[in-house]
Amino acid sequence: MLESAETHLLRIHINREALKSPNPTTGEALYALADIKKHEKLYREIAGNGEDEAIPRDDTPIHLTQDQHFYSQKVFDILVNGDDHEIDTKEITYARVVDLYLGQGGKPSNEYLVKYSHGPVENPSGTLAPGQKVKVKDGMRFRVAGTGES
Repeated sequence: MLESAETHLLRIHINREALKSPNPTTGEALYALADIKKHEKLYREIAGNGEDEAIPRDDTPIHLTQDQHFYSQKVFDILVNGDDHEIDTKEITYARVVDLYLGQGGKPSNEYLVKYSHGPVENPSGTLAPGQKVKVKDGMRFRVAGTGES
C-alpha cells in the first residue's frame, strides 16, 4: 500500500458493498480489500458512455474519489492459435477471435476458418462463421487459419 502524509480513508463501493480504502491505493490492495477471486477482474465504473476502466491486479497506484463504484466480473482464459488471452465476456464473436489472432501477428486474409474445441456443453467444438458467436469457458481453444484468399 502507498504511504504518505496525503493518504486518508475514503468510502468506495465494490460489488455494492461500502468499504473504506486509503487514497491513493493500489490495484492489488483493492482486489484484497474486496476479496476478488483469481478468475475475476475489477473494473472502475465510468459515467456516461465511456468504457469502464479495468483495474490491474498489481502495485499500480490508483487514485480514488469519495463514493466511487467498482465491480468485479468473471474472466475466461482462452487460447487462440496457442496464445493465451483473457476475456471478460461469456460469449465471443467470430470477429473478436480474428482480432485476437491478428493482434498476435496473424496473417491478414479476406476470409478465415475459425475452429474451436474444449467449449462448454452448449458448444463443445465446431466451426465459427462470420457473424456468429459462441459461449466460452476457461481453457477453450480457437484455431484461426486464412483460407488462402487475399
